[in-house]
Amino acid sequence: MALSLAFATHAGQKELQKLTVGYTPIAGASLPLFIAVQEKIFQKHGYDIFPVFMGGSPLINAAILAGEFPIGYTGGGAIISSRLAGSDLIAIASPLPVLTIDGWSKPEIKSIGDVRGKRVGVTRFGASSYFSALSMLDAGGVKPNEVTFIQNGGVGESYAALVGGRVDVCMIGYPFGLNAKNAGFNLLFRPSQTEYGLFPTAVIAARESWLKDTRNRKVAVDFLRALNEGQQLARENAAATKRALRKFTRTDDDALLQGSFEYYKDAFPSSLRVIEKAMANALKFVDHPKAKQFDVRQSFDNSFVDEAMRQ
Repeated sequence: MALSLAFATHAGQKELQKLTVGYTPIAGASLPLFIAVQEKIFQKHGYDIFPVFMGGSPLINAAILAGEFPIGYTGGGAIISSRLAGSDLIAIASPLPVLTIDGWSKPEIKSIGDVRGKRVGVTRFGASSYFSALSMLDAGGVKPNEVTFIQNGGVGESYAALVGGRVDVCMIGYPFGLNAKNAGFNLLFRPSQTEYGLFPTAVIAARESWLKDTRNRKVAVDFLRALNEGQQLARENAAATKRALRKFTRTDDDALLQGSFEYYKDAFPSSLRVIEKAMANALKFVDHPKAKQFDVRQSFDNSFVDEAMRQ
């Protein structure tokens, strides 16, 4: 942990605490983190953040458990899966409790029923894109074993797989969704407009054992305080949103950037608190023998957000 949590002194500046944070995806769902980094909000709160992309929530969770970094921007469904497997990972905030990962298909696929026997691209099994795919299939009465899932490692890679014909459907968020629309692909499923919409697409996670230390709890609370400022900018500030997306997604098309801001601004809530119902919805798609008996309240702790907002 010493590699991910350390102190650095900069000439003429106050001492900043270095903090490595694993995140996924490289898309608009990560905007609160992107903006807080790009606008130097974390530095205002005393931290020098090093965001590290990992292709899928399960990889981030495994890295946290291995001690590579203490905090991750990950998916709520994967946290539940990890806890059912015996880990002490817990969600301490949820920047995005809405499933904003859409299903885009080849033009000839007109309905979810047409997906039977086809290839569905996701970032990784157990990631939010995978849960979105399961939601899509469930909405159309298609069983998961009636399709072939293809893991692509990232949202951009999933879109590239669709363009390249390696998958027939891919689960992606903006700005890649706008690329798919402009390229003539079919919007097959938009979960945010269905009963499947309330879902912990993005949560902030850490180990309970790490959080028990008073010093680490302060780090987590400070992190959430800065992230909340990034969240509010993602809801209100198009310029800050486009600056962050331009840097992290390497997208220069202003129409795509503006479209992404418009798409996400209402999806980000005013509060970072984890929503129990969203976690319960994720649990429905977790394949584990103990899932039916699991109490989702064991998977999150809102006291960190509450403390961050008090100060």
